[in-house]
Amino acid sequence: MAAGAVLVAGCGDGAGTSATEATATPTQALEAVVDAVDVDAEETRQAPQEPMAAETPEIRAAEVAMGFNACCADTAFWNIPLELGWWDDLNITIVPNTPTYRFISGAEAIAWLRSGEGNVALGWVPGLFGTLETYAQQTPPILLADIYVGYAVLVAPDSPSKTVMELVDEGMDFPDAAKAAVQQLVGADIHISPGSIEQNQYLDAFFAYLDEWWESYQQEIPALDEEGNPQVLLGRDGEPLLDDDGNVQPIRLTTNDWRNYANPQYLHDSTIVEFSAVPGRIEYAVPYSAPVLVQMMRNGWDPLINFGMMIENDPFSQQTAIAKSTVGGVGLLANRDWVDNNKDLVYRILSAAFRTFEFLDDPQTRYQGWEIEANLINSHRRLSLTPEDIGTIWEQIDPSFGWEDQEALWDLDLPGYHPEIVFATQIERLKVKGVLAGDYDTGAGLEEFLLARDLYYEMKELEARSDELFESASGMDLSPGQADLIARARRHYDTFNFYDALRFLEAALSG
Repeated sequence: MAAGAVLVAGCGDGAGTSATEATATPTQALEAVVDAVDVDAEETRQAPQEPMAAETPEIRAAEVAMGFNACCADTAFWNIPLELGWWDDLNITIVPNTPTYRFISGAEAIAWLRSGEGNVALGWVPGLFGTLETYAQQTPPILLADIYVGYAVLVAPDSPSKTVMELVDEGMDFPDAAKAAVQQLVGADIHISPGSIEQNQYLDAFFAYLDEWWESYQQEIPALDEEGNPQVLLGRDGEPLLDDDGNVQPIRLTTNDWRNYANPQYLHDSTIVEFSAVPGRIEYAVPYSAPVLVQMMRNGWDPLINFGMMIENDPFSQQTAIAKSTVGGVGLLANRDWVDNNKDLVYRILSAAFRTFEFLDDPQTRYQGWEIEANLINSHRRLSLTPEDIGTIWEQIDPSFGWEDQEALWDLDLPGYHPEIVFATQIERLKVKGVLAGDYDTGAGLEEFLLARDLYYEMKELEARSDELFESASGMDLSPGQADLIARARRHYDTFNFYDALRFLEAALSG
C-alpha cells in the first residue's frame, strides 16, 4: 500500500449531497487549487484584491451507530468525546444515545456490526483472525488503539508461592527464576476469565520457561518477517543472536498449550474480584481486563510473572520472543460497507480518537480523562478504580497509539511494534491448529483486513495537503472571509480533523 493512497470518492459533504453520491475528493480538488496558487502567488501578494466571497463548506449532520464494552480503559476512553461534547464539533450524533450502546462481549459487538445495525464498535482485533475466511473482512479495524503488554499471572497475598522477582532478589538469574516461579503453577488451578480463551497464547510465553514445554510439543509454527523469511532472535544491536555453535536462532513457536500443564478455572472478572477478597478462596488468577488487574494489585495480589518482567529482564529470549509475537490490542472496528459509503464520517471519527489520546497524554488534561473513565468502568463493572489507576493502565499496561505513534506501526523500516508481522504469526498459528485452512493466503488476507493502515495513509496525505495550503495562505493578502475560513481550518487541523481542514482551506483559497 503506497503512502499516497487515492481517497475514495463519495464523502457527501456538499449541500444536498448524500453519503453515497460521487463527489470530487479533497486530493483531486486540491491539485487545481495548488496549481493556481503556484502560478498566481506573487501576483496575489502584490496586486490589490477584491473582497472574496468564499463559501463556507458544510459539515453534514449525521447519526453514527457506535458502541463499546465499558470494561477497560482502552474501551471506556470512547466515553470522553461523548462526555465532553466533541461530537457536536463534528456535527455527529451518536446513536443510540439513551444510553450509548454498550456491549458485554466482543462477540456481541461483532454480530451488531455484521448485521448492519451498527457502524462502529471497539473490539479485540486478534479475536477476529479465526474468522478471516468467513466474516472478519466485513468488520475490519479502522484504527489500532493500543497494545496490551500487562498480561500477568497474579498470586494471592496469603500464598506461599514466590514471584519471579522475589526469586531474583534471592540471587537467581531471571531465566532460572522464571522457570522456578512457573513450575509452581504446574497442576494448579488458575482462575481466568472466559473472555481470555482467545488470548490463551499469552500464557504460553510464561509456560515456555519449563523444560518440558520444549519436550512435548507437536509442531512448530512459522514466525516469518514481512518478506516471508524466518524471524530470528536479535540482540540489543539488532544483529542476530548466535547459539554456542555460531548459528542464528529462529524464533520457535509451537502448538503446545499452557492448559497441558495447569487447570483453567473459568470465572468472569467480577467473580474473580469477589473471590480474591476472601483469604484462601483462590491462589492464582489471570484477570481479563486491565482495571481488574490494577485493582487486585492494589489489594495485595502480586504478579507471579508478567510480560513487563520478561521484556525488561530477559529481552532476547525465546520466551520473550513468543510474548512479543502474541500481543495484540483493541481496535475500532467498523462495518466495511458503511465505511466505503461514509469516508467523511470515518475521517471525523478517527480524528475524535486521536484527539482523545492526546487529551489522555497531556499532563494538563489527562486527570479529567482518567476520572471520566474510572467513573464509567466503576459503574459498569462494580469496581473501585481511582483516576490514578486509569493512568497506571495507560502508562504501563495499555499504551495507546496516538497520531504521532501511527507511523511506526505501519512503516516497517522504523523500529517498533508492527501489526503486519505480529498478526501474520498469529494467523499462521491458527492455520497450523486447523482453525484456518492450511493454504489460506495470510499476506493477502492481512492486506485486505488492515483497513486501519490504509486510512492512516489517507489521513497522512490530507495532513500534508493541508500543510501545503496553510503555507500558501501565509503569504497571501486575505479577505476577512478567507481569514475566517482559514482560522476554522486550523481548529479542525489541531484536533486531527485533516479532512475538514483541507475542505475549509480549499474554500478559502479558491473563492
